[in-house]
Amino acid sequence: MNAFNYQLKEESSNLILPLHFEKCELKDVSKFIKDNHYSHTYPGGVDYSFRLLYNNQLAGACLFGHMAGNPKALCLIEGYDNPLLYRELMRLVLLDEVPKNSESKFIAWCIRWLKKNTDLIGLISFADPKFGHSGTIYKASNWIYCGLQKGILRPRMIIEGEEMHPRMAFNKFGTSSIYKLREMGLTIEIQPREPKHRYVYILKLELKNLLKKRLFNVN
Repeated sequence: MNAFNYQLKEESSNLILPLHFEKCELKDVSKFIKDNHYSHTYPGGVDYSFRLLYNNQLAGACLFGHMAGNPKALCLIEGYDNPLLYRELMRLVLLDEVPKNSESKFIAWCIRWLKKNTDLIGLISFADPKFGHSGTIYKASNWIYCGLQKGILRPRMIIEGEEMHPRMAFNKFGTSSIYKLREMGLTIEIQPREPKHRYVYILKLELKNLLKKRLFNVN
């Protein structure tokens, strides 16, 4: 079956329109993301994947998943400290030729799907100023701005030209030690990391006033 021609009925948008959004599997968009996202990769932990079709061709992808590192950092709401109730928006990629406002429409559709089909209560996303991103699309999509990341940030580790989280490096090479990776003949570059802009979205409206105060300690 052609992946772009089937319907998911309630799980997808209107196929009559030039833009069509639908739930998909990571394998359906993994190559697209590697080809079109500025990082040319995606992190581990992805468990919700969505795609955008424009005139029946793949033109966008959005991934949500479990935050790497300290999962408690993802717990945004007072009294709800189970990391499984939250997800990070990990990747959002759209081709330039899609119509204006497609990003906000795509995010809105993904959020509606998550509200309807999951028990999740909150989302977080980061905009990286290193790549000129300030989170304009999140502001337009009614996410809540929570300032810049705080504390000492782990430096970027670039392995053979690709940025990797230590966990990803360990999964791929069996170690995340810079010394051992260089012993293996790999080219490693370490770069300082700028704090990213943080945005959150509360999926349960009645919990919006319970956002943790620590989120708003802007640097």
